Amino acid sequence: MVLYACVPPGLNQDRVLVRLREHAEARDWVVVGEALDLTSTDTPLEHRPNWAQAWAYIMTGQATGIVTTFRACSQTSSSQALMKRLHDQHAFLSEASPTEAGAR
Repeated sequence: MVLYACVPPGLNQDRVLVRLREHAEARDWVVVGEALDLTSTDTPLEHRPNWAQAWAYIMTGQATGIVTTFRACSQTSSSQALMKRLHDQHAFLSEASPTEAGAR
């Protein structure tokens, strides 16, 4: 799994990544990498500088899924396209809820 966080201003990025790691480890998923964008979740995926880094783990077969913050990916206009791309790569997305990620 690759951890991907899109953290808007005001949230603690370290806590978000810790929570995503906890989410993955609670399911016995191995984390192979992480990527973090410090921007609004309304920013389209293709305009987030580190999204390509997260996606590269999927494309190279290093990861079979992405653990992300709640709505970090689905708030964009490309959410349906993302789900299709994940499906085409036999990969999946797992989202931690907002109360689980960065709110502590």
